[in-house]
Amino acid sequence: MLVYLGIATAAFVLFDVAYFCRFLFSLVLYLLQGLKQLPVLEESVVNGLCWTSDLDLNFHMNNSRYLRECDFARMRLFLEKNIWSGLRKSKASIINGGSTIRYRKSLEFLDFFQIRSKILHWDSKAFYIEHQIIETKTSFVSAIALVKMVVKGASPDVVLNAMGLTIQSPPAPLELQRFIELNQISSEKLRKSS
Repeated sequence: MLVYLGIATAAFVLFDVAYFCRFLFSLVLYLLQGLKQLPVLEESVVNGLCWTSDLDLNFHMNNSRYLRECDFARMRLFLEKNIWSGLRKSKASIINGGSTIRYRKSLEFLDFFQIRSKILHWDSKAFYIEHQIIETKTSFVSAIALVKMVVKGASPDVVLNAMGLTIQSPPAPLELQRFIELNQISSEKLRKSS
């Protein structure tokens, strides 16, 4: 019994067990709801609740939790769009290459919220995703995030082609253009300094 307790304690100390449990729970829940495949440019919606584990010292949702919730929303988005299948078929992987988030209004304890996620644009290296975190009661956009998901081992077009799609990227909205520009400026600056 002590051995199992020691292993469990070590797992909780060394790993973010709650994150992995939530990931598996979200995946199983999605599979039980049925594999709903949505068009690539259609919005994906995930519902959430601000719980005790999300709170900071001000008793509202901790800023880092918004980004974590976006991780789960992105997983759902990629499942609904069949992006995971396209990545597997093209022998590619995908990683977060950068994000920015704007906080507009705090989510409080027991506030229900939705995360509306959509692929805004892609280029030769990455998909660009927008997440709107919306308080359910008021429909107010509490936070908005832009995320660059870099495709490794292929391009987004190759991934989409592996899914049987030949679709052109929509033009990048102005705020996304600025985000892409910010990432380019930052990369150039870091290359010069190293």
